[in-house]
Amino acid sequence: MLVGLMLLFLAAVSLMADRDARIQHLIYDFGWRIMPHHAGTSDVVIVAIDEASLAQYGRWPWSRSLDAELIEKVCQANPKVIGVDIAFTEQGTDFLGNSSLRDAIAACGKVVLPVLIEAARDEGQIRELPPIPELAAAAAGLGRIGVVLDSDGIARSVNLWEGIGAPVWPLMAQTLLTIAKTPITLSPPPKHTLSHPYQLVAQDNRLLNFIGPSGSVPTVSAQAILSDTAPMAALKHRVVLIGATAAGMGDFISTPATTQGAPMAGVEVIANSLISMEQNQLKQPLPIAWVLVLTGVLALIPLVWLNRLMPLPGLIASIVWFGFILITTALFPFITGYYFSPTGILVAALSAYPLWSWRRLEVARKHLNKELLRLLPYQPTTLRTVNNIKPLTFEQRIAVIQEAQAHLQELQAERDEMLDFISHDIRVPLANAAQQLASGALNEINRNRLAVQLKRGHELAQNYLSLSRALATKPDSFQEMELNSMLEQAIDSLYDLAQAQQVALIRQLPAHDIWIKGDFSLLERATINLISNALSFTPAGGQVIVSLIQNIHTVTWSVQDSGPGIPADVLPRLFQRFLRGNSNRAGSTGLGLYFVRTVVEKHAGTVQAENTTHGAKFSISLPLPNPEDFQN
Repeated sequence: MLVGLMLLFLAAVSLMADRDARIQHLIYDFGWRIMPHHAGTSDVVIVAIDEASLAQYGRWPWSRSLDAELIEKVCQANPKVIGVDIAFTEQGTDFLGNSSLRDAIAACGKVVLPVLIEAARDEGQIRELPPIPELAAAAAGLGRIGVVLDSDGIARSVNLWEGIGAPVWPLMAQTLLTIAKTPITLSPPPKHTLSHPYQLVAQDNRLLNFIGPSGSVPTVSAQAILSDTAPMAALKHRVVLIGATAAGMGDFISTPATTQGAPMAGVEVIANSLISMEQNQLKQPLPIAWVLVLTGVLALIPLVWLNRLMPLPGLIASIVWFGFILITTALFPFITGYYFSPTGILVAALSAYPLWSWRRLEVARKHLNKELLRLLPYQPTTLRTVNNIKPLTFEQRIAVIQEAQAHLQELQAERDEMLDFISHDIRVPLANAAQQLASGALNEINRNRLAVQLKRGHELAQNYLSLSRALATKPDSFQEMELNSMLEQAIDSLYDLAQAQQVALIRQLPAHDIWIKGDFSLLERATINLISNALSFTPAGGQVIVSLIQNIHTVTWSVQDSGPGIPADVLPRLFQRFLRGNSNRAGSTGLGLYFVRTVVEKHAGTVQAENTTHGAKFSISLPLPNPEDFQN
């Protein structure tokens, strides 16, 4: 829903922002180029005042007597109607030529003259410039010539009606087709009052459908007409346009059909507008309600596949969708006859995949943050400094989670291996105990054996449960604890065993309290394991020394025995799982020192073993917390 709302917002903003329709114009030009064009059955012919005509009859403008002669000869070919793209807006001094031209126009009876609407160069005021009165009265009709230049200087459309104060002048093409009695759908004359007396008022803007580049409309040279060398049958029952096509004269206009070549002569633009109107190919604007519906629906279409496809297929689908939209909207005016701005749709099509990817990344980021917070306690020692995830980049967060998950997988593998090992070792003593109970002979020897087997099973289960608890412990559950008390309690719990083995337990503990954050029972159990091992390897009459030293940033306690020491080949692997080494204790599981290492690492500390001149020495070092870490 969020991405959909954002796409609709972007589409609406883009649609409103393209006020000068630049993107719409580019898409229309693209559509014109990929759409095949032809003149069809049009009967429009241009009588061109070309370079050959100027070479034969002199430079432009010609005398109006020569214009009259040209109109007379064209009229003799019996065309449907004649449109003259020559402005006769000034009286001039050639009164005889004006009379000849008037008589020729009146005699023909089907000549349409142009009306110009332009801004005065000196004043900037817009003026209507019809033909001089005597010519206007003789003409069969008047029609406005001119096109709408877009912001890029290219002519793509015409207004069917224009005028100063009110749109009263029809397009020349409409006047020509009306006189030619061509069945067309025309825009009705407007019924406007003079509400803007000094402004140009336009109505019914339509896009042109050019039949091709310059030279696509059939043309006959005026020189051939005047010299009676032209095939006059080419003008019979045709709509004839007379206008200048020679370079350097007349008006030349850039159009979608000529943006890659020479501009198109104004008379040929009139011919294209006439053909478009005759074949009902003028493109009218799509009603705004339909524009909004199409923009909204097509903007949301990418959501159909984006929530179902993976990123790469989604990207490919989005690219294909954008190409489809680009081509469809470009061809839309030429297929339906309506045009509209596709800016909003195209922007939405371009934005859909980035926005959806952003939302996916946001969801992934939240998931990563959640997983990071959940996995921080289970990270390897090298990553325990990651306690603030905000500075981490997206890739760093993924790397942290991958490493933490790899560590969790290692722990799971260790647990599975341990479970297999312990279940086997527990099953053996329990099976032996069950067999002895089933035998029914519980004499003194059997009872001692049974007690040994049950004690062995209990010890294995206890060690496994303790190790499982150590592996599952989280540092955020640690509480304030006093180390001296923990060590005293661990020593006291083994005092009887030491006495039975005739081993002296010596305490070298400071008089002051040392407070840390940790798990009291786990640290006590780890210390008991070390002292128990030391007692096992210390002969009668020996001693085990438990000492505690506080440094600036760490606290270290050691267990020193007076036994034979640790074999050199065992020392590097001493804290691995299931390592029994040369233990002289019957039934050792090899989990005791692994448990010690696990507990110490959970407390962000280190444990090490070394041989001294008096025996083996095990040392545990833990960091001292900052004073502000303790509760008041």
